[in-house]
Amino acid sequence: MRRGDGALEFPEHLAAEWRGRQAWVLAQQLRVAAVPAPTGQEQQRAELMRELLRAALPQRDAGVVTHDAAGNVVLSIAPTVPAAARAASLVCMAHLDTVFDAAVSHDPEVEGSVVRCPGIGVNGRGLAALLVLAHTFSQSAVRARLVRPLHLVATVGEEGEGNLRGARAWFDAAESAGARPAMALAIDGPGDESIVHHGVGSSRLRVVLRGAGGHSWLHAGAPNPLVALSRLVARAEALSEPLTRRVVVTAARMQGGEGLTSVPREAWADFDVRSTDASRLAATRRALVQLAHGVAQEASDAGVHSATTRGLDVQIVALGERPAGALDVAHPLVQRAVQITESLGRVPRSGMASTDANVPLARGIPAIALGAGGRGGGAHTREEWYDDHDASVGLERVLRVVWDEVTAQLHDRPSITHTTGYRSSSL
Repeated sequence: MRRGDGALEFPEHLAAEWRGRQAWVLAQQLRVAAVPAPTGQEQQRAELMRELLRAALPQRDAGVVTHDAAGNVVLSIAPTVPAAARAASLVCMAHLDTVFDAAVSHDPEVEGSVVRCPGIGVNGRGLAALLVLAHTFSQSAVRARLVRPLHLVATVGEEGEGNLRGARAWFDAAESAGARPAMALAIDGPGDESIVHHGVGSSRLRVVLRGAGGHSWLHAGAPNPLVALSRLVARAEALSEPLTRRVVVTAARMQGGEGLTSVPREAWADFDVRSTDASRLAATRRALVQLAHGVAQEASDAGVHSATTRGLDVQIVALGERPAGALDVAHPLVQRAVQITESLGRVPRSGMASTDANVPLARGIPAIALGAGGRGGGAHTREEWYDDHDASVGLERVLRVVWDEVTAQLHDRPSITHTTGYRSSSL
């Protein structure tokens, strides 16, 4: 039976089934999280996910599991109705990689409903949710109700300097094939309240300053790259607006010098510039580069020069670019997530984050990111923890959002006004 928004009524037995299998879902989460997957070295975890996704299919024709050229693992589930199989798809993504080196222990410590393990929440939970979607939407009775294909993608290169490589590659290939998705969902970590519809873009730069260097006594006053960089770090803070979060500039790393008794020949600092506004992100990046050239020129002009010294040279190295994008709170995809969150007894929160959803958002494809239930903390640290208590609520939210988007025709969707209880906050 179709509701007023065009979607089919969600089969309640699906939610009940997964509420009863919460321990099974956690077991898959533990199994995946136990396999190290540093960015750029996700192959072992990708192979495990390929096996688990294949095992989720009730019969061979229920879906196709592939590896793409980037290393993503993709399960494509087609509707049984031929016309629906040709419709624009929904893509759900959960990233494979973690910020941890392979040498870091991934052995979980379980205490009741709490698990401590690097990567157990981000993104062990998201990958476990992807498996639940595979089991649910590959069922023949469910496929018969789909009005569009569903792609489940375990992506590589989401974290840090991975630069959203897997998501970029998948969308590039889809659009090259003339199969631009209708919408996208990133499943990232635990949680059941936040709805991320602002994709925080970033520009990561390394500023390198080089001079002639010299002896700390004999060449005292020679242009010093480390001193100039210190001025850059101090001045860069003025570019940041941390309270409003319109743009945030972080000096993340700094290094230089060759010895205790030497004027450095070289020094460098890494900067992370973030904003949800693409134009502001670009403008702040340009301002940071101008500041770098400015401090180098000041040091060169003020330095004591001789036959063996010279001014400072500037090199800007791009370490990564993540596109920015946002989906208006009134968009049907956001509002449906709001309504589902409220129907499950949770208070929806507007979120800002950098996830795989940045890629479709920057391309004009409606996208949000959701957590997959449970609670967690210490993300991106060795002390990361996850609490599975009541985790089925967030998992059911993901199921219901996906169900609505793959069973409703887009042209059947009425415009939706803002939900009264929806409040904005930043992650």
